[in-house]
Amino acid sequence: MEAVVCSPTRTADGRSDGRKRGGNTKSNPNPHAKVVFMKDLQAKLLVDTPTRQVFTLGDLLIDYNTNGREAKIIIKNTTTSEVIDVVYITSIKIGDSYLLSVKDTSGGTYSTRTPINLIAPGLRTKQLISQPGINKESSNIMTLTTQQHYWWDGVYFVKGYMIKYPHPDYEHYGIEPWDTVKIYGNRLIHLHFSQGMSDILLGLGPTAVGAYIGFYAGSAPLAVVTAIAGFVAGVVLGSSFVDEYSCLWVWVAWKNEWHWQWTPPTPPMYVYGPVLKYLRIGPSTFKNDYHIPDP
Repeated sequence: MEAVVCSPTRTADGRSDGRKRGGNTKSNPNPHAKVVFMKDLQAKLLVDTPTRQVFTLGDLLIDYNTNGREAKIIIKNTTTSEVIDVVYITSIKIGDSYLLSVKDTSGGTYSTRTPINLIAPGLRTKQLISQPGINKESSNIMTLTTQQHYWWDGVYFVKGYMIKYPHPDYEHYGIEPWDTVKIYGNRLIHLHFSQGMSDILLGLGPTAVGAYIGFYAGSAPLAVVTAIAGFVAGVVLGSSFVDEYSCLWVWVAWKNEWHWQWTPPTPPMYVYGPVLKYLRIGPSTFKNDYHIPDP
């Protein structure tokens, strides 16, 4: 099921500015990759307490409750009042880390070790950024004095000097930091969130990042899956999570196929629908069923 979340304000094709470019080709170039400039979804915070956060992103409502050991996320369509997804999360302290386990509607359980309790009451994404030791990676600003331009997933990329992590070339596609843009590559959707929307997401919890990605990508059921990744992404948040313009880049892909879906209290059902195949947030890849090399 696809959800139309907003209308494009303008469209553009990838284009060359005629200048000589360096770098290498990592995938088949697509000089006419579809670029869609989008309007930001309206975000509204309805409830904000240490144990509960309720907010809307366009037609999506996310109701998050936590006691620090267990958490539950209910995702609804505000127009139809339909419950789209329910996510159950547990966090168990083991030694000096936490085992975070998430069960989604497919019935699968996802687990990861995190240095802090990501469902602790009152935790917000901006707090994660400010905590030392959470981001184990370097700032990812390359020490090269030049930039490299190359094709990745059929999209024109840049990396190197003054670039925090590889992403589509702003100048090549006419993207400004205040734009929210969707680029269709060979296999992936390349999402660029504006400075304003990126700042709003960082002010909410990590689940907001995941839910917004899933809904904006055009598939509401994926909101729950990417909400899971939003929690996991919390362990790598930092200066490298957003780019050199304080904008968030995300790469996502899904495929419609048969899979088991579990929505308590009903028994598991074998259904046909979208399944997440690829997810990369900033400099980190969280799911890669296509085995695509990093950019």
